[in-house]
Amino acid sequence: MDEQTEQNNEETRPVTPEVADKEADKEKEKKSPTTRRTFSKFFLITFLICIVVIVAGIFIVNTVLDQRPMDKNSTDERPRTQTDEKLDLIYPGEGIFAEEFKDSKRVNVLLMGTTNEGLADTIILISFDPETQELDAVSVPRDTYYKREGYSSSYLKINAVAHEGADAMAKAVHEVLLGIPINYYAIIDYDGVANIVNEIGGVPMNVPRNMVYSSPPQNLYINIKAGEQILDGEKSVQYLRYRSGYRNGDIGRVEAQQAFIKSAVKQVFENKLTKVAKVVADNVDSDITTRAILYLADKASGMDPETIRTFLLPGTSGVVSGSSLSFWRRADDSEIEAMLREIYAGPESVTGGAITDGAVTDGAVAGKNGTAPR
Repeated sequence: MDEQTEQNNEETRPVTPEVADKEADKEKEKKSPTTRRTFSKFFLITFLICIVVIVAGIFIVNTVLDQRPMDKNSTDERPRTQTDEKLDLIYPGEGIFAEEFKDSKRVNVLLMGTTNEGLADTIILISFDPETQELDAVSVPRDTYYKREGYSSSYLKINAVAHEGADAMAKAVHEVLLGIPINYYAIIDYDGVANIVNEIGGVPMNVPRNMVYSSPPQNLYINIKAGEQILDGEKSVQYLRYRSGYRNGDIGRVEAQQAFIKSAVKQVFENKLTKVAKVVADNVDSDITTRAILYLADKASGMDPETIRTFLLPGTSGVVSGSSLSFWRRADDSEIEAMLREIYAGPESVTGGAITDGAVTDGAVAGKNGTAPR
């Protein structure tokens, strides 16, 4: 068959619908030179939509991470600076903390235990180093003298600043501790302490002496026998509030509180952290963000609670000019700085400063720099 005959056969062969559609598509492509450009435009629009969705998702996630799940009453809208890890700073570091220790990754949380009268009954700065997992607690006696213009008598004690709110307390502790940075605060009352202690199954303590005290006006009744025991929520509150039996008054109670905190933290680590998370969230008022909680939980994973160190603000008990009340009078700045350097430089720098190591002594007397004998 010659080529002419083959061509004639092709022309006379019936055309099926499928073949016709393909031929039409080919003709359409030939007649539509913008097809490729249309596809590119569609791809670009789709890509941009994906970018918008991703950015919006990141924004939503960051918004959630920056929420404060335990912030119950705060009205503080003051802008805050942030660290490189996007952790907040209520008060950035000053002095040596803005110079020598400006690159420190430590996270400092002000822990306050409050009374029904709105006073700060317990004031402790918790300092955690996420790189070394070192955790230090600096107790500031509630009777610490803190001069404020326009105030007198017991209102010159640092615990009275709590009437002005958590931010004011953070500022006071920031100043007393020579400009130490403070990231967050956490406030808990004694009912909250009892609830948390009961959730973790009690706190093992060796009570150094019989603790007996009653004050009907305060609705405070304490009765704990001496010896090793597990304190439930109610007994824990009694133990923490007991003060009258120590020869050095509130300082003896501070030592007892430090020992209690170390034992309680150990209990928390021995239990599942998630087990106590809800009861803590329900009973603690804090400005800490979800981002910070996740960050600290990750960095503290595997931490040995036995390595916790406790410190006491260096000072002495005594009256101040113009008042007959007894205050905790801060030591010279040089002694306070030595304690803070010890904390920020790590355990290797221990020089016998103001470390108490959580010791509880019956009738211990504070030394010259406020250090309680071990």
